[in-house]
Amino acid sequence: MKGIFVINPTSGMQLHQNAAHVAAQRLLKNGTLTEARIFYTTGKSSAYNTVKSFSRGEYDFVMAVGGDGTVNEVVNGLIDGGSDIPLAILRAGTTNDFATAMGLPVDSAGIARMISGYHTEHIDVGRVNGRYFLNVAAGGLLSEIAHSVDPDVKTALGKLAYYVQGFKEISSLRLDTVPLRFEMEEASFEADTFLVIVANSCSVGGFSNIAPKAKVNDGLLDVCIIKKLTPADVVPVFTQINAGTHVNDKRCIAYFRTKKLRISSLDDSLSFAIDYDGELGDPLPLDIEVVPSALRLIVPAKSRKAKKLLETT
Repeated sequence: MKGIFVINPTSGMQLHQNAAHVAAQRLLKNGTLTEARIFYTTGKSSAYNTVKSFSRGEYDFVMAVGGDGTVNEVVNGLIDGGSDIPLAILRAGTTNDFATAMGLPVDSAGIARMISGYHTEHIDVGRVNGRYFLNVAAGGLLSEIAHSVDPDVKTALGKLAYYVQGFKEISSLRLDTVPLRFEMEEASFEADTFLVIVANSCSVGGFSNIAPKAKVNDGLLDVCIIKKLTPADVVPVFTQINAGTHVNDKRCIAYFRTKKLRISSLDDSLSFAIDYDGELGDPLPLDIEVVPSALRLIVPAKSRKAKKLLETT
């Protein structure tokens, strides 16, 4: 087999990046790979442009080594390029919720085993205003926190950086909402919205149960909307989200599953920060839809976490 490791040198801990090199060496030594190419990203869109240029059969896998943004570029490059090359992920970034939820390895031995096993699953992706996302399109508080963390701090502290910034935000938390309209094939409604999550997996922003009903191959996206909150609601609501029981809170939460969703603002004078897989996105309105079986993902064949997120037939 031939593989390429697309590495973001500014993303996450150096230890994880080294694991990619060691895994490549292991795979070459044991004969699994006849060729292992290393590509370092050089800035925004370099991963996307490189991966998009690949032709069908040029590689047996592309491994994205970095955070959510790096993975997102690789995903978009694979789909836009039409190469149908399977995706592998080494979660080396600040959060990388999707890889964590799927139980993908971070150590060189685990990575080598996963590639050697070469077990692939067809998975869905989301598409928003023509751009693909693997894990989430989010708007509101989490987006504001994510984009207010200094990049150098993220590289040095990893996931801790988000928690540090989160505590700063919560200590002076503004409970501002924006009136939004949500339109689906099934129904439409309006809500004063504090936070909206459109998820492909169960894990977003370090919360592992924010979309507890999510499957990555069921042809649906899970939508979690946090509506207007009082200061007394904040701790109980986020405690419920941490436990995955928030789906039963009809007063503060709207939770549903859909194939298509349009989100628009009822007050254009108010901003509502949106990001897709951690990258700052377009302003409202948003047209979001699921793209079933858009990617082939390499997963450990015996991963319990992966099996939990895969719809069985």
